[in-house]
Amino acid sequence: MKAISNLKFQIPDFIAAGLVAAAAVPALLFGAVEYWAMAVSGALATIVFMAGVFTYSGGIGEKKKLICTAVALVLYLVFQMVPLPASVLGLLEPRMAALMGPVAFHGITVYQFKTEEALARLAVYLMVFFTSALFIEGRSVYKILKGLSVFGFALALFAIVQHVTWNGKIYWFASFTPGGNPFGPFVDRDHFPGYINMIIPLSLAVALASKNIEKKVLYTFFAAVMTLSVFLSLSRGGVISFICGLAVFSAILLVRRSSKWQLMVLAVFAVVFASFVLYAGVAPLLARFSKEGVSDTARLMAWKGAWAAFRDFPVFGTGLGTFVNVFTYYQPIHLQKIWEHAHNDYLELLTEGGLAGFLIGAAFVVAILRAAFGEKSNWQGRAAYLKAGFIASLVTISVHSFVDFNLHVPSNAILLSIIIGLAVAKGD
Repeated sequence: MKAISNLKFQIPDFIAAGLVAAAAVPALLFGAVEYWAMAVSGALATIVFMAGVFTYSGGIGEKKKLICTAVALVLYLVFQMVPLPASVLGLLEPRMAALMGPVAFHGITVYQFKTEEALARLAVYLMVFFTSALFIEGRSVYKILKGLSVFGFALALFAIVQHVTWNGKIYWFASFTPGGNPFGPFVDRDHFPGYINMIIPLSLAVALASKNIEKKVLYTFFAAVMTLSVFLSLSRGGVISFICGLAVFSAILLVRRSSKWQLMVLAVFAVVFASFVLYAGVAPLLARFSKEGVSDTARLMAWKGAWAAFRDFPVFGTGLGTFVNVFTYYQPIHLQKIWEHAHNDYLELLTEGGLAGFLIGAAFVVAILRAAFGEKSNWQGRAAYLKAGFIASLVTISVHSFVDFNLHVPSNAILLSIIIGLAVAKGD
């Protein structure tokens, strides 16, 4: 009996540690963009999820809407892959029937393998989300946020050191795909701030929620170092989304009329960060903002082509994960390279999922927001600071997703899934 009791005590700590590992490992494995890295990340997520399932003794409660909308999202992807008679396909998506030619059966998706791959990734994201939302309670949320803050600081410190000692290889030994522009362990420098920006507000929230002055200073310092790494990445989307998240976080504190001690955390953060930036120099960042790149003309042209694809497949889309396959038919002639993504997560979802998929996804997001920040949400004491951190974290990735494809990088999508799951858990 004593052994069983000890096991029950250890399992919550195992799940909490497992979630931190599930967020950290994909980031260290180049964002888990390779199949082998995604397989490792998926296996880790499955182990943590199954540990929660086999030890969970509570009920679903008010999370029924979350589960129902998540199931609807999965079933919609399955529907996109179901082989339909040519006559039915022509009725549902006339343009798709014309594109596929004379075939007896074909699914809504233009390329079933890509949609199957998207479904597998979605399953991983949902596992870590529901692990966070259902199996994490009380102090475990706080422990996980501290773990993420420590890892975020370590990752940022590594990225800064690698940046200063750059020899053309990630981790100083790993070559990357030609044309890449890495920062930290990420092949694309825009995806590093997409990841780290979600952790910065959480670290500040932990600093505010801590009763110990040393911990307040420590986690504020962590946030400052992470912010420096964002600026050193020279990612325009990363810098802008960071500013938006920090503005929202500060606004929540001001509205709540926080005490001088609490506002001092932000003041210390601002001073330490400003010192770092002045030491590193702002000239490279200003030069980066003055250059025209994929964020300007090329990106607008790609959005125009993606919108044209959506207009041809407005109801059910082209199939989740198939943007790279269908965009070749709509890519403007001035865009020479292969565009795997639209550099706008919302427009890409609209293209691949159609209005039906977009609305189902929106319903899932609304259910999450209601569960995490609805009328019954706890905004008292330390929980208020954590919720401000959650909101600011979601703002950063939401803003960045307008100009990039961070949510198609598994490490970033997994981290976001864990964060929103923790927000739901803390909303009870």
